[in-house]
Amino acid sequence: MLPFTDIDFFLFAAFYVAIIWLFGLISQKKHYQIITSVLTLIYVVFYFRYTYAAIGFFVFTFLYIRFLSQIINHRLVSALIIAIPMILIKTHLNPSFIYFAGLSFITFRAIQVCIDYDKKDPLNPIYYFNFLFFIPSFYIGPLDRYKRFTTNAIDGYTSINSDIVFKGLQELLKGFFYKFIVAELISRYWLADSTNELSYLERTNDIYAYTLYLFFDFAGYSSMAVGMANLVGINLPFNFNAPFKAINPPDFWQRWHASLTNWLSDYFFKPLYKWLNQFQKLKKYPITKQNIAIFFTLFLMGIWNGLEPNFIWSGIVYGIYSVLHNIYNIQCRKQDKDVLFGNLNPKYVRYISIFIMFNLVCIALYIFSGRYQS
Repeated sequence: MLPFTDIDFFLFAAFYVAIIWLFGLISQKKHYQIITSVLTLIYVVFYFRYTYAAIGFFVFTFLYIRFLSQIINHRLVSALIIAIPMILIKTHLNPSFIYFAGLSFITFRAIQVCIDYDKKDPLNPIYYFNFLFFIPSFYIGPLDRYKRFTTNAIDGYTSINSDIVFKGLQELLKGFFYKFIVAELISRYWLADSTNELSYLERTNDIYAYTLYLFFDFAGYSSMAVGMANLVGINLPFNFNAPFKAINPPDFWQRWHASLTNWLSDYFFKPLYKWLNQFQKLKKYPITKQNIAIFFTLFLMGIWNGLEPNFIWSGIVYGIYSVLHNIYNIQCRKQDKDVLFGNLNPKYVRYISIFIMFNLVCIALYIFSGRYQS
């Protein structure tokens, strides 16, 4: 039973929220982390197909972060050690005993905890378990940060009020509408049943249909995750903010899956750029360093889904878009003018940019889908 996939989960979600509220009254708004960890453990043990793998990952990463990461004292090595199960799955070595749904997102959470870990503040196993497997978001996000989440969860009961509950209900309804009505209608009546022998016009139609389907499906899931979290006093970061109004690649990624974009910026782009600074030959080429770091950050965004050709090519396309935009921006600053649009009215520039970006996004996401290969 995966989050927000069937009626059984929604029944469990209602039980989860009701029990947290009930124990808030009984405990006089104390012990939030303990209560939620017990409910999460019940879910993982009795309702999740991959219990042993999930618990094993928790134990392995907790022990490593708490007792070994400071001894090794190398962020890249620690990140790779924690990512071993995910890497084995992505490279199709597929040892079944380490796989569980949501492994990629939980791996990124564990890496973030490891990189930011300070031995002066020992890792609490209950807090860490809650962060990894927080039921609304553990499957496909949004990606939160350990310190922010834990601070929020410690004061979880004091955060529950009429405003956040109303906000949560709104997000749940919006997410339900997006995922189970709009995305379902697109899937049934717009997306092509088979992409084997589509004409040019039919393929173009399928490209736009898939883009909108993916948006409403994923944004719907994210909204329901945020809404359910709000009902129990937790504020998760939003993933989507009108992405089809984006005017350029950085703007798009801050509007589409923003929590993953920000994670990659903080824990991959910045360390990679800092590492590139160590090379004497690159010190005279700051733009080259930027473009290398930008390309591989966006490339990682593609291939973290897997090493299939569609994910590899989508990562390459994401990277090319962003590098070209970075070069364009730099040239505009150097020449103190817009080298592409000249003196065109900024309002028209914005509309044209939105149109171009939307179509580029549709192409990239269609490559990501793999539907072009059928």
